[in-house]
Amino acid sequence: MAVYLKSLTAVGFKSFSERISLVFQPGVTAIVGPNGCGKSNIVDAVRWVLGEQSAKALRGEEMADVIFNGTEKRPKMGFAEVSLTIEGVDEAQLRAAGIELPYREVTITRRVFRDGGSEYFINKTPCRLKDVQQLFMGTGVGRASYSIMAQGNMTQILSSKPEERRMVFEEAAGITRFKAQKREALRKLENTEQNLLRVDDVIREVKRQIISLQRQAGKARRFKQYEAELKHLETQLARHQFDVLRAETCQCEEKLETVRTNLENCGLEVSRVEQQVGGLRQQLSALDSEIAQARQRELELKGECEQHENRIKFNEELLSELATQDARFLTEIAEAEQRRLETEQELGALGERIRESASRLAELRDEMKKRSAVVGDIETALRKCQEELSGAQDREFSAAQQLTRIRNEASALDFQKQANLVRLEKLSAEKIQLEEERLRLEQRLKGFEQESDLHTQNAESQRIELARRQEALKKVQQELQDVSRELESLQRLQAEQHSKLGVLRQLEEGHEGFGAAAQALLKSAPGLLGTLVEHLHVSNEHVPAVEGALGHHLQLILTDEPTRACTILAELAANQTGSASIASLGLRNGAPTEQISAELAQRLGTMGAQPVLDLIHADDLVRPLVASLLGRTYLVPDLDTATRAWSECNGTADFVTRNGEHLSRHGIYSGGHAPREGASPSSVLARKNLIAAIENELAALQEKVEAISRRKGALQSEQTALVAGLQEVQNGLRAQEVAMATRQGELNALQNAMRVLNQKIDTVVFEIQSLATQQREAEDRRTTLTSEIAECEAAEAETRQQLQACQAEVERLRHERDTANAALTEIKVALASQEQVCASLRNQQRPLEQRLGELRDTVAQRQRDRAAAMQRKGRAETEINESRIRLESLAQDRALSARKLADLLAARDRQSAELSAREDNLGAIRRRMSELQEERSKLEVELAQRQMSIRNLLDNIMQRYQVDLNEVRSECITITFADEGPAKVVVLTPEEMQAAGVSTDWDAVAAQIAALRKKMDEMGPVNLVAITEYEEIEQRYQMLAEQRDDLVRARAQLLEAINRVNAQTRTMFVETFERIRENFRNLFVEVFGGGKADLCLVDENDVLESGVEIVACPPGKQLKSISLLSGGEQTMTAVALLFAIYQVRPSPFCILDELDGPLDEANIKRFVHILKRFVQQSQFIIITHNKQTIAMADVLYGITMEERGVSKIVSVKFRKTGELEGNRPTEYLNGTTEAVATEAGDEAGAGINGEPTALAIAD
Repeated sequence: MAVYLKSLTAVGFKSFSERISLVFQPGVTAIVGPNGCGKSNIVDAVRWVLGEQSAKALRGEEMADVIFNGTEKRPKMGFAEVSLTIEGVDEAQLRAAGIELPYREVTITRRVFRDGGSEYFINKTPCRLKDVQQLFMGTGVGRASYSIMAQGNMTQILSSKPEERRMVFEEAAGITRFKAQKREALRKLENTEQNLLRVDDVIREVKRQIISLQRQAGKARRFKQYEAELKHLETQLARHQFDVLRAETCQCEEKLETVRTNLENCGLEVSRVEQQVGGLRQQLSALDSEIAQARQRELELKGECEQHENRIKFNEELLSELATQDARFLTEIAEAEQRRLETEQELGALGERIRESASRLAELRDEMKKRSAVVGDIETALRKCQEELSGAQDREFSAAQQLTRIRNEASALDFQKQANLVRLEKLSAEKIQLEEERLRLEQRLKGFEQESDLHTQNAESQRIELARRQEALKKVQQELQDVSRELESLQRLQAEQHSKLGVLRQLEEGHEGFGAAAQALLKSAPGLLGTLVEHLHVSNEHVPAVEGALGHHLQLILTDEPTRACTILAELAANQTGSASIASLGLRNGAPTEQISAELAQRLGTMGAQPVLDLIHADDLVRPLVASLLGRTYLVPDLDTATRAWSECNGTADFVTRNGEHLSRHGIYSGGHAPREGASPSSVLARKNLIAAIENELAALQEKVEAISRRKGALQSEQTALVAGLQEVQNGLRAQEVAMATRQGELNALQNAMRVLNQKIDTVVFEIQSLATQQREAEDRRTTLTSEIAECEAAEAETRQQLQACQAEVERLRHERDTANAALTEIKVALASQEQVCASLRNQQRPLEQRLGELRDTVAQRQRDRAAAMQRKGRAETEINESRIRLESLAQDRALSARKLADLLAARDRQSAELSAREDNLGAIRRRMSELQEERSKLEVELAQRQMSIRNLLDNIMQRYQVDLNEVRSECITITFADEGPAKVVVLTPEEMQAAGVSTDWDAVAAQIAALRKKMDEMGPVNLVAITEYEEIEQRYQMLAEQRDDLVRARAQLLEAINRVNAQTRTMFVETFERIRENFRNLFVEVFGGGKADLCLVDENDVLESGVEIVACPPGKQLKSISLLSGGEQTMTAVALLFAIYQVRPSPFCILDELDGPLDEANIKRFVHILKRFVQQSQFIIITHNKQTIAMADVLYGITMEERGVSKIVSVKFRKTGELEGNRPTEYLNGTTEAVATEAGDEAGAGINGEPTALAIAD
């Protein structure tokens, strides 16, 4: 046999708490044991390791129920594991499971944990459940295949639906692997169709995005060009400012270094003096330590004197106590010696009595041995006679059983003959009735076919109406999709504006653009009236001019009282938190405002100058302050005009241009880059205007959103109405199709009924022929049985005479055995009495010996105690003398210690005076050092300010451009402005600039930066990622096109594969089904001794999905359904079907779980007979209670439950009777041996779980 089940190992599975291992051999293995001991758990283990996923199929509620749940003595386990080893697996099966190595032996392992985790292994390599299933597909092995059959499984196959019954035949045909491939191909085909639809949708969307991104990418490239030029110019300008600040920082650092040098010198002087002071303090500390030591020494000497005095007193008391103990020890020694002499005399007398008792005990034992030998001889003779009696009884029982069997068979033949005659009459009448029924069915079939055509026409008209409504719904959905996209675009723009507005409001609330000190005051200082700019209102076009005119006054903080302003500035100075400008409005109330004369104002007006106050709308609260600040300030077109106007008024007014360039009345020009009008959120004046503009834009967007939302709602209502109408048509069509399907089902049912009716007619004809054959065979058998009955009656009489003679001999031997046992019992009683006497004497001897030893030990111990006391007395006298000598010496030491302490106290007073003088000098030096530190702090603050400016410049460039100014090389830049077109920027090295005799005009650089910013702002929103997005979307389009081509090819390949699988499985199934059908017919007749059975497809036009009907009629019965068969008949029908499948495709192994349970003795013989025919083709593991089934097993496993809830395995390998000569031991499969038992019950050989088991099987 190529493939067979080699072993099964389980641990923690159900009742197997310990690891068990079952080793199987080719042939038949029987598993026996009482009910409830865990036999069926072995079947569950095999089914589970092969991939069973249903806990109910394993007789549980959830998968964790298969884990050993503990007993009263054992804790529950955390996992269950089962391993199944298969021998002889071929490479094709291994490749199907994803294993490339050519294993001949494969071990499948499954492990489950209580947390729900599950693992599968093939040869200890982790794998999937699918791999395990692929390994056995088409072999007949599997969790639900015909290789595992329990008592209810085969009958369930008979009673299940035809479609469910088909699975067994598919497994036998070997097409389960192809069916799985087909299901996988159909799943892939469905996924491919869905993917193809999605790819088409994505391609359409990508095409639309490409058109939009092309325009955005061009705009983004121009923006990035401007951005690169702006980055270069701004980094160069920042580098120039960085170099200036760094030079100023170097000067400040030189001054700071000088102060630090002076401070360091002072520090050295302080350190020198501190070291001197520290030395004096150490000397003083050393004196204090010596004084403390001297005082401690004095205390120690005093304590030692007291210690020696106490020791003398203690030793004197000890000498008195030792004298008392010595007298007591002498008395105890004398008393113990007297008791020892008395105990020795008592032991001598007891020894003589023990020797006399032992002599009597030996005589009684000799007598008992003689009488035991007599009883043994009688027992041997009796046992031999009983064996002869047992053999005679077996022969008498066998003869009676054989006679009864033959008589029963003869009676059964007579009864069967009468029954067959009755059956023939019924079958003839039934045949006529069936033919009439066939005529009625043919007429009904014609009517149903006409109605089916009418339903088909109605359904076609409804499909046309459905298509029309679907087209209308598609148009509305397209319009709704366009409106939704427009609404999403507006809502996205609305969200962006809300985001901008939120940022601007945060900047406004945080007073962005003000200094750190001003921001802190506005947040926390009480009594402030806000800032000046909060009370000013300026149009966007005049914002740069007003900001240039106000200058640093833009950051003015308002308060009402001068004292409050002074208090705030004092706090800033004290806390060193920065500086701020505060305007006290109380000082301006009633104060005159300087005004330019009307004549001068007229002249300035002719030059294009306009008062800045005319451009500002100020609140009443700050109007006097604004008039004071800007009353003599004018707006002019440019700086040239400002210069002429300044000369005209002799420097009595300030002038500002629209770009914010400023010429003060002191002749100071200021200006540079300014952002586009109203565009910079950091502009404190323009920010308010920008907030208002965004709020207006949001209001307009909201109106558009509401209008489009209303249009979307109308379209959704229209869509809902169309969907409802479409649903109505679909429901009508579905109802029509259901009616068609119902009619078609009824038509199919009639056709199936016609087919079944024809099969019944064939069955009746076949059974009539079979009954005639049975009648002839029964007559021949009845003649043979008559002669066998006479022979059996003679043999029974002879056996009965032999039995009576054996019974008489057994009674005689039993009487002799009872007499000999009575005499033996008397001797045993006398022997036991003498043994008790002897034991009593020995028990008295042991206490006396123990007491004698204790007395000897007492004498020795008291002598040792007395010697120890004498030694302690000598030591005490010695210690008294030593302590008295030491006390004299300690008195002299105490006098010397007192003199030394007085000298140390005088030296300490002198050292303290010198330390005080040195500490006064150290205080003067430290005051000088404090003055230098204050000067250093001022310089460090100044240096920190310069460094802060440098860091701000570095951070600004780093944040904006991620460029480190330290790594930027200074370049010389010349800018040429043209009348038309962009300015020309030329970059030269410093050497080239020096050779040309020109220098960088940094004002021109700032102007070019402003121009670039203006261009970038005019471009509006720019999608900078559009370039990358366009390239990516183009690549994505190409990739999607390739994917679509791949999907189209894959769909064609899958359809071809499905058609190929269908053709192959159809051929394999039909061929296998016909072979099983023919085998089933023959085996059914053989099993039942007649009758008729057949298999047929429910729908022969659909071979790939049609269910399988089973027709079974035992002899003498005419049943309309196989469910009406008795339990035994169903089992035998199932056996016939099982082995009909095995004749076509035998499974490598087959597990039968109590399949023979419902069978009687006659059917058991048929079952065993058929089973023997297939032993060479397959391996059988049978769970059974039947002795006949056990008798044919090659290996026997017993399941026991010695401990409640825990199953245990006992294994035996059978040998034939001829192999048992010499009583050689039987070898167990687990490697142990035991003597062979016979079928004599509990007296001769113990069975399994108390059941007698035949371990030696006769041929």
